[in-house]
Amino acid sequence: MKTFIRTSIVLAAGVAVLACSKTETSPPPATEGTIRVKAEFPDYSGPGHALKGETEVTDMQACIFEDGVMTHIFKGLEPGNGTYDLQVGRLAGTLYLLANTDGLVDLEGLKGEGITEDKWLGTAIGGKDGGPVHFFTGSVDLGDKPLADIPVSLKRGIARFDLKIKTAGEASVSRIALRNAAGTAYLFPGQQTLSPTDTPREDIEVSFGTPVTGDRDAVMYAYEQANQGIEIHVDAVIDGRPVSLKENLEGDIERNKIYTVTVRKDKIDVSLEVSFEDWEEGSDTELVPQSEEI
Repeated sequence: MKTFIRTSIVLAAGVAVLACSKTETSPPPATEGTIRVKAEFPDYSGPGHALKGETEVTDMQACIFEDGVMTHIFKGLEPGNGTYDLQVGRLAGTLYLLANTDGLVDLEGLKGEGITEDKWLGTAIGGKDGGPVHFFTGSVDLGDKPLADIPVSLKRGIARFDLKIKTAGEASVSRIALRNAAGTAYLFPGQQTLSPTDTPREDIEVSFGTPVTGDRDAVMYAYEQANQGIEIHVDAVIDGRPVSLKENLEGDIERNKIYTVTVRKDKIDVSLEVSFEDWEEGSDTELVPQSEEI
């Protein structure tokens, strides 16, 4: 006898293509032999907030591991009133959900290779279209679960960089770059290292056709990664004078964090300051590296 798992995608603030509108009728209660798994994106707190498109889900796939072996895969899941029915033999093992990973994570190939769960947890994802992918992952243990709603928290695999300009005079930024950034990231957090040891290192650059003259969110994204000589570079014009600023990033880059790059001018000195805060609820942490003065 087959069991069906009904998965419901519920996003904070109701923003996403796979989320049910608040005005819609809730899906019917789970029937016997069915559990409903709710995939939830954590609420933001403090100054950190989601921007339009940052909670968008374009595709969803899933897999189940039982006794360390991948036993089921679910690709191209289509929502039905915001829910997904997943047919399994029994309620056992761990269900893994992956959003926005279509074409980047080959579940069929991994299952055919007989991938173990330990190796699966260390699987990495590459970039797409020259930059990091805005992916989400989460998991839930299906063993000994009652036939009721089971929440699953999906966490972002990327970090965001915001730009702030704090100068007394006129200032504009034409380019920002992250040097020696990792080109791959682990699908799931909690590994012994923040990024694969064999990840390629590359530069992420963003040029502004019209120079930025004020604060701007989400000027750049990067994968979670161990810091191996990561540098922030900014090209700006301060009071009519072109300047190139560089700052060594202290500490690692963690997923689901907002990093703020601040261009600051105090009298005749121009410097960069980098700090970060949690996107999801948690305490804030300050990064205060030594500034390069121009």
